[in-house]
Amino acid sequence: MGFKNLKGIVLLGDASYDLPEGKEYAALYKKIFIEVSETDMMKKYHDLGTPENLAPLNELRALPWRNLQATSDPGITGVTGEVFAEKHLMRKNACSGCPVGCIHIALLRQPFADQHEYVFKQVSYDYELIFAQGTMLGLCNAEDALAVMDDTESRGMDSMNTGVALAWATEAFEKGLVGERETLVPLRFGEVKGYLAAVRHIANGANDFWKALGKGVLHAAGIYGGADFACVLGQEMAGYATGEVFYVAQALGFRHSHLDSGGYSYDQTVKEKDAAKAVKFLVEDEQARVMLTGLVSCMFARKVYNADRAREALCVLGFNALAARLEQSARAMRDLRWKLKLQTGFVPEAVPIPKRFYEVNNWKGQADPAYIDALRVAYTREIRDMGGVPV
Repeated sequence: MGFKNLKGIVLLGDASYDLPEGKEYAALYKKIFIEVSETDMMKKYHDLGTPENLAPLNELRALPWRNLQATSDPGITGVTGEVFAEKHLMRKNACSGCPVGCIHIALLRQPFADQHEYVFKQVSYDYELIFAQGTMLGLCNAEDALAVMDDTESRGMDSMNTGVALAWATEAFEKGLVGERETLVPLRFGEVKGYLAAVRHIANGANDFWKALGKGVLHAAGIYGGADFACVLGQEMAGYATGEVFYVAQALGFRHSHLDSGGYSYDQTVKEKDAAKAVKFLVEDEQARVMLTGLVSCMFARKVYNADRAREALCVLGFNALAARLEQSARAMRDLRWKLKLQTGFVPEAVPIPKRFYEVNNWKGQADPAYIDALRVAYTREIRDMGGVPV
């Protein structure tokens, strides 16, 4: 849609539906409401939000720092979820009808003139943004990270792609693959001034280098070198240096999204290197997530809306037939989308996993190339089987 310059889609509607008769709907609604608002199921998302993950992943040595040259750093003390909440949190928002309020909005104060003149900005933040435009850039100050987030999003760019791209550009600058002739500004990990200028250069396509980087890290690396340390798994990586299963799941996964797969959680809970077992988990986990997506359920609420609860809710609304074939429908949707992706040119065997991911040293040690290869082979086989498109 962005490639076609589509700026937005507006949906207008004024239809309403009568609630089902009887007490079952109200009783189930109350039960679910209590689960999401008064138990620990959703407490994390309302309290600190996803930034709660920053400190634990840093301690686990699974948080990318400085273009994934490290997986832990003492600088975490300046960008934890607690720091954002205690020093910068202004309010919490929620999607329509949701009582959780997981959208965290920070208040950013920036000087714009002498004599203490300030502009105040409201900046939405979450784990992935703090990773991509904080730790990935070596920024250990929450205000610096918020400033880069705000500048990026105000220009209509994706924060994760932009942050990972700037991290690659910084390492390329450090290694001498590019200089100020290309970057127009010195790029150094931990220095926010250069990144604020760089965001503008990407948005404006200031020269050939920034135009190339605007097309993605691998495109720029193909011109200037540095593909070995490109942190790209299908697209610029998400913030989980948890291990081999996540690397393969994001590289080959349907949307290249960490939210489309629980590979990162599998890495953190299963130590054995059994490719068949890991891929079985990915395939089954994907089907469960497709079910939630098809029902337009929040992925954060996946513990609340398991298959049994989803069937119960559908039945209360009178969709008994759909409830009976819920898993079958989810499996059909999962397979159909893979069929479409394969038929439109996706070749899982051709997706590269850059050398940097083989160099990652986290809580489990260095990544195992043999395990990654085994996962690639097994997952590719399942992808083609789901899509019904053989080699």
